[in-house]
Amino acid sequence: MILACPNCQATLTRHNRHWSCDSGHLFDIAKEGYLNLLVATKGQSKVAGDSAEMIQARRTIHDAGLYEPLAAALCDIIEDHSPSAVKVLDVGCGEGYYSRYFQDRMPAKQYYGIDISKAAIKTAAKQSTDIQYVVASAFRLPIGTKSVALVSRIFAPSEDAEIERILTSGGYYLEVGPSAAHLIELKAALYDSPKLHAAHRTSIQGFDLVERGQCQYPCVLSNDLLTALVNATPFAYKGHREKRAKLLTQSEIEITMAFEWRLFNKTD
Repeated sequence: MILACPNCQATLTRHNRHWSCDSGHLFDIAKEGYLNLLVATKGQSKVAGDSAEMIQARRTIHDAGLYEPLAAALCDIIEDHSPSAVKVLDVGCGEGYYSRYFQDRMPAKQYYGIDISKAAIKTAAKQSTDIQYVVASAFRLPIGTKSVALVSRIFAPSEDAEIERILTSGGYYLEVGPSAAHLIELKAALYDSPKLHAAHRTSIQGFDLVERGQCQYPCVLSNDLLTALVNATPFAYKGHREKRAKLLTQSEIEITMAFEWRLFNKTD
């Protein structure tokens, strides 16, 4: 097992309806199958991460296949660099779209998903009983040191030092984000002076860059999918309100989906 107690960092062991460590800390398994290992900090909201409404909007666009070309490209990268039955962790997994996609294509691997949003993890756990989903912070991962062979981080924040800590010797870190023109049509509709996404980093202390690449394709959205996409992103509350209202009246729009990925290898 790779899970570690958030209180004392000892290894967690699964029992019938709970996980526990040798120090006696016990964590119940939710009826959906997920585990809540989020340690509350002073001043932190009781409802952390993405809302249930945003999660539902993301399920809608994922079910429609908007991000499937990206998911397929990432699968190819993972297969090329971790062909054996290794442990894979998706940090900031949201409602579990990518971890489920990976599991369907590469079932020999053991998958874990972590997100700070309880609504996201609850939704993810309902969709798959083969993946262990955990409510936790990406900046304080309840994961054992050197216990994971590959970490994916797709559109989510994290702490590089934590990723380095949990990766095995020679482990891989797959980092994915938007490339310059991603959703530029929505930006043009919502802002007076839309800006392209900034270039991503190509170096991380403790890692070597192995590969990098891009995935870009057009999508034609109906009004329902356009609404879901806006609600699933910061565009739901950013940009001009009047322009957003006008945008959401369009019956159809073609948008650019554009992503960049970077694969790093942990150096010892």
